[in-house]
Amino acid sequence: MLPNYQISIISFCYVLLFLLCFFVRKMKSENLESERVQAGNWTLLHLRHAGAILIMVFIPLLFIPGMQKGLLTWPQDINQIQVITLMVTGLAILILTAKAVDKVENKIIVVNRSASVNALLHILLRNAFLVCYEWFFRGLVLFSCVSAFGIMPAILINLFLYAFIHSFSGKKKFLGSIPFGIILCGFALWWHSVWPAILFHLLLSSSYESVLLHPFFCKPSKIKL
Repeated sequence: MLPNYQISIISFCYVLLFLLCFFVRKMKSENLESERVQAGNWTLLHLRHAGAILIMVFIPLLFIPGMQKGLLTWPQDINQIQVITLMVTGLAILILTAKAVDKVENKIIVVNRSASVNALLHILLRNAFLVCYEWFFRGLVLFSCVSAFGIMPAILINLFLYAFIHSFSGKKKFLGSIPFGIILCGFALWWHSVWPAILFHLLLSSSYESVLLHPFFCKPSKIKL
């Protein structure tokens, strides 16, 4: 059983993360499709990613001794079935994302020289955020709950927390987080590592956002001054 203070720290981090995401959502800066970002204001989007990294990594590092750091190590005893399943699932994610990408191709974002710098910073912060996000949810939270409550209750708790943090992002994202969360939890427990979850989330995010970010990295003649 986990010490009460450890559960309290994890819960505290989750509440802070939820409040941060909720605030940025209310300020219309949650993602690349948000109103402020579309208008060229990236500040809160960057702060959301940077702040979440502090909440999900540095607070647990300070207050939880012996965290699940080993879950960031690439597993050495994986077999061919695990690798093939990983590749097939990744391909399925790409195919499903490709269908969603068609709906965002007509989004218009203010593109200028300073915005190109913001786009590059977004890529760096976004990728770091997703690594920390999966380490927190499918690493610290999931495996801590497994130790405290068992596998099935841990998965249900993880799905609830993961879906709840998407509850203000619209019905589609809320419902989509449930099957995606099941896949991420399943691979994390099967591999005893957060890397499959990290790879899947990076694949999903990068393939979707690449369409919106592409204009920022075109030739200078195509960029508005």
